[in-house]
Amino acid sequence: MELSVTETVQELRTDLAIELEMAKDEGKKVVGCLCSYTPVELILAAKAIPVGLCGSTQAPILKAEEVLSSDQCPKVKATYGRAISGTCPLFPLADCILSETTCDGRKKMYELLARHAPLQVMDLPQKPDEPEALAHWIAEVEKAKSFLENQLGVSITEQDLKEAVQQGNRRRALLTQLFMTMGASPPPVTGVEFMQIMSKLGYYVNYDMHITLLERLLKTLERRIEKSESGVPGDRPRILWTGLGNSLGCSKVLELVEESGGVVVCQEGCGGITRTEDLIDESKDPIHAIAERYLRVTCACMTPNNKRFEDLKRLVKEFRIDGVIDLAWQFCQPFEIESFRVGELVKEELKKPFLHVVTDFSTSDVEQLRVRIEGFIEQIMEAKNNEYH
Repeated sequence: MELSVTETVQELRTDLAIELEMAKDEGKKVVGCLCSYTPVELILAAKAIPVGLCGSTQAPILKAEEVLSSDQCPKVKATYGRAISGTCPLFPLADCILSETTCDGRKKMYELLARHAPLQVMDLPQKPDEPEALAHWIAEVEKAKSFLENQLGVSITEQDLKEAVQQGNRRRALLTQLFMTMGASPPPVTGVEFMQIMSKLGYYVNYDMHITLLERLLKTLERRIEKSESGVPGDRPRILWTGLGNSLGCSKVLELVEESGGVVVCQEGCGGITRTEDLIDESKDPIHAIAERYLRVTCACMTPNNKRFEDLKRLVKEFRIDGVIDLAWQFCQPFEIESFRVGELVKEELKKPFLHVVTDFSTSDVEQLRVRIEGFIEQIMEAKNNEYH
């Protein structure tokens, strides 16, 4: 399987749009997704195609700032800008969109986004440990199911939901195995290569073909590990990435880490392993089980978000991490504030070097970030050298 990805995010989305148009010509429906809390199984049960619509590039932000103030999260602005600027080939193809009240910026932006496509905002309870939270979220999942049925002209049966849960679990299990290959020493590919590949495979139209591609990729990475064909130097500091995710279009920090001599072997949080290793309980009522699983997502919008810290401790050990980088996009208060607790855990309890980065999608701060990241990698190397002497 070819591992290199040379397309830009715009090229990938354009190629996907062509496939989606062909699928729609055959009668398929498309549902836009905007967050890790989107219950994708509802979309699969409706026999529709889930498509991520979040913005991850700088270009649409200028258009968004004609409506939104400049002091908003770049992901909020990029997502809205792509919707209203006509630069995203995917938005016009979405028959409807599912979204959630994760942060204030997103939920207020959704009021404007709803002018451009049918949109259901799921009211996400943000104290997940309270007994009332699950009951409320089950009701929201039921409403989302009804919304999809009405918008897509379908009837979602219990059997449809059970089959969709099995589909979703199969995909999650494969993705988790892929993430775990990066735990090898050395990992089979660099963190940048892994991100590029996973970003590309995050888009799919034919679910069965998508599963086949994931299986082929897993075999390729396992073969590289078995035959020691990695090409990644084994002495590179092993970095855990936490906070907000990276993908094509907004990967500058990840690229700087690896240009500076590190290798990102684990990503916790948005787009990372903690979003895939938690399966849905197939023995329960599917709506109840779907709600339970998505309420366990460890976004910083939750309070308290204690599961995230349990995950961090476990992953630092499992992936033999040398240092932790925590990313927050500018003006993202939940992740920015929670970073203080993350830093306490990493530095005081885990005794690992820690770097908190706040940035946006532009390249204006690349050289400043390079200096900080190079210093962080040097700090790790010095600590490792001291261990050997």
